[in-house]
Amino acid sequence: MKISRIALEEFRKFRQPLSLDGLQDGLNLFVGPNEAGKSTVAAAIRAAFLERYSTSKVADLAPRGESGARPSVELAFTHADHAYVLKKQFLSKARCELVVDDGAQRLDGEEAENALAGLLGFEMPGRGQSKPDLAGVPGLLWIRQGDGQNLHEAAGFAGSHLRDALTQLSGELASGDGDRLFDRVSAERAALLDARNGRPKGSYKDAEDALARALSERDECGQAMAQLNADVDRLAELRREHERAQAAQPWKDFEAKAVQARARLAALAKEREAFDGLQREQAQAAQTLALLQDQVRRDQQDEADYQALLRDARAAHAHVQAMQEPLARALQQRQSHAAAVEAARRRVTRLQALADRRDLDRQLAQLTPEIERLDGALVAATHLIQQGSALRTEAVQLEISDAEIEALRKAGRELGNLQLQQQAVATRLRYRLDAGAQALLDGKAVSGAGEVLLTAAAELDLPGVGRLQIEPGGQDLPALQRELARAESASAALLKRAGVDTLADAEQRHARYNALQRELEGMRKTLSIHAPRGVDALRTQRDEALARLAQLQERLSKLSPVQETEDGIRVADADAGIVPDTSDDDLPDAVQALREAEAVAAQAEKAVADAQRALDADTARAQLLEGQAAARGAELQSDERTAQRHARAGRLAEVRSAHDQLELRVREARASLAEHRPELAEQDVQRFEKSAAIERDAQHKRHGDILQLQGKLDQAGAQGLGERLSEAQAACERLQRRRDEFARRAAALDLLQKLLADKRAAATQRLQAPLARRLNHYLALLFPDAALRLDDALLPTALRRGDGEDALDALSFGTREQLGILARFAYADLLQEAGRPTLLLLDDALVHTDDARRDFMKRALFDAATRHQILMFTCHGEAWRDMGVEQRRIG
Repeated sequence: MKISRIALEEFRKFRQPLSLDGLQDGLNLFVGPNEAGKSTVAAAIRAAFLERYSTSKVADLAPRGESGARPSVELAFTHADHAYVLKKQFLSKARCELVVDDGAQRLDGEEAENALAGLLGFEMPGRGQSKPDLAGVPGLLWIRQGDGQNLHEAAGFAGSHLRDALTQLSGELASGDGDRLFDRVSAERAALLDARNGRPKGSYKDAEDALARALSERDECGQAMAQLNADVDRLAELRREHERAQAAQPWKDFEAKAVQARARLAALAKEREAFDGLQREQAQAAQTLALLQDQVRRDQQDEADYQALLRDARAAHAHVQAMQEPLARALQQRQSHAAAVEAARRRVTRLQALADRRDLDRQLAQLTPEIERLDGALVAATHLIQQGSALRTEAVQLEISDAEIEALRKAGRELGNLQLQQQAVATRLRYRLDAGAQALLDGKAVSGAGEVLLTAAAELDLPGVGRLQIEPGGQDLPALQRELARAESASAALLKRAGVDTLADAEQRHARYNALQRELEGMRKTLSIHAPRGVDALRTQRDEALARLAQLQERLSKLSPVQETEDGIRVADADAGIVPDTSDDDLPDAVQALREAEAVAAQAEKAVADAQRALDADTARAQLLEGQAAARGAELQSDERTAQRHARAGRLAEVRSAHDQLELRVREARASLAEHRPELAEQDVQRFEKSAAIERDAQHKRHGDILQLQGKLDQAGAQGLGERLSEAQAACERLQRRRDEFARRAAALDLLQKLLADKRAAATQRLQAPLARRLNHYLALLFPDAALRLDDALLPTALRRGDGEDALDALSFGTREQLGILARFAYADLLQEAGRPTLLLLDDALVHTDDARRDFMKRALFDAATRHQILMFTCHGEAWRDMGVEQRRIG
């Protein structure tokens, strides 16, 4: 479907007539600021097709504040080689008219609206305004402002049309009986099995639960019966053990042995107390000995520290004397290196002045021819623009599109074929009359010899003989005659629309138009060579070059003059010295020499500072060590310290002798105590007392167990466990058979549902194949190696990328909008392949798309425009300049 003209009058903001003619087959880009009327044009197209002309619920289509308005829309479009003109007027004097093939067919009112609904694939509302669920294919392909991401609802409303198109393309027929069988099996399976986890439910679960309760009751009875038998045996064994223990009474023997072991333990306790006293006395002597030994060691260490301090003080004084000579050498080297740095700096200054002048001279020499080149390019570009303007004017006058010339050629071929068919079918009348003889054919004189093709009934009058009534015998001739008349009318309409008299004139104009386009393309390429970024950028570049030339000349005039001499070049504002002939490589060498001299001077300065700091540190250290040695010597050699050292030495000998004697006594006492092994006596007391208690408790427990088991057995005998066990076993067998019947039925239904689901999924996959192919075609432009997963309703549900899958609702708003538009392109391809009319309307779409994604979407949009007509309305015209189509401004 291709719209060629849109005309509005008294429609919302367009009080005056608005006409958009000459719409292209592919992308048509309408731009303008907010509130310019772009969305109004899109709304007019929707109203022309989707709204009933007779409804009074469209008052918002009239200009605001204007009563008695008659909002009207006129659309000219083509589809399947038929031309349509739709005229619809709302509110006051409402009417609707659809003209087909320049008047060959004319429909009015509801007949026209119903014909449009059947053609485009939507439904007219019973009354009131159109609703989204009736919009069908237009509701899917005509995207409202801010609605590009809402795909599921629109595609769902167009689902029947999409499924019909897929059925036509894939040859896969949907089976209603198969769906009813699948639903019935699913319902019966759902009555027995949970859909989420496949577990039993309903009557199947009731049977499972009843069997589980019966089995539990049977097992309880069986366990109770087995326990009863075990308790009888246990009671007899307990009575025998109780009688044997009561006769032997082993706990009394263990109690007597425990009393004997406790008496031995009391005797050993007194011996341990004496041993503990000796240990305490020995520990006190050891502490006193360690204290005295530590004091003597400190006296010896003080003397050793004093002697080491004297040695350190003498060595530090000698080191200070040795550091005087390196400091003097470092001072002398610093002075000589500073003079070398100053000489190198003066040479760099003179060479830098010469290098600046030479650099300016080189830049001036390069800039002058560049300015001349820019001037020449500017003149050539201006001439090309003037020539191109004249050629473009001529091309506009001669423009005839490829579609128009192809339609004329097609009409010419059709007309020629019909004429040939007419000649082949018409009755051919050949005549040869004698000389002077004459006949009348439908009142016209005929003489001599000739041939006439009769396409309708004719009368031949032979004077003197009579009349012959000739009826052409071809049955298709009247229809062929009407088809020929229709073809001639269509060809004449196409020639009139193109503004030419014959097909040859149209071919000549089309050839001239194409030649002008090629010549203009050659001029554009030549202009891009001279001015790649435009004439204004070229002129700016020339002005910048002139400004740069003035700056360089000004800098050159400010430099100090130079003077050529026999032995070199003298700089006027430099030192009196002369710089020999130099090259551009001398300045880096001089700069490098200056850096090296400065580095050497810095090292010499650092050496002086290091030597001075080292001398100062050594001097201070020597003075400190000499003072510490003198103070330490005076303190150690005093009379009081000497007497203390002698007294501590005598006391140490006495305490060491007493400590040795106590250590000998402790060893003897420990050996005597170890022979009696007191820990074994204590263990015997614990062992015999615990054994006696265990035997008494065991006898009491046996007596209690006997009483408890006797009461339990008396109670069990009254409950009839044997009868209960038989009844439980019979109930289990009956419930087992009932549960197995449900299990077999559930397994059969589950298997049948899986088989039906597999068949249904295979059919759905074959049905989805054409749509999936188109979706992946567009998706590859935005997300390489990604795919969209479709559900049974032919709707995208998730985006697969790599090993992961994201639900569409989890994606960002911009990504959902981009995928929604790509999916609509795929739906349009599908509908077109099935021969359905397609037209895409994008009202301010892709406003939430970043620059990188927008470039990929442009590729998809351009690709879709090669198969469909796309009307795109946007307020961001600068973002769509690279689409290869002329932008049409609204407002």
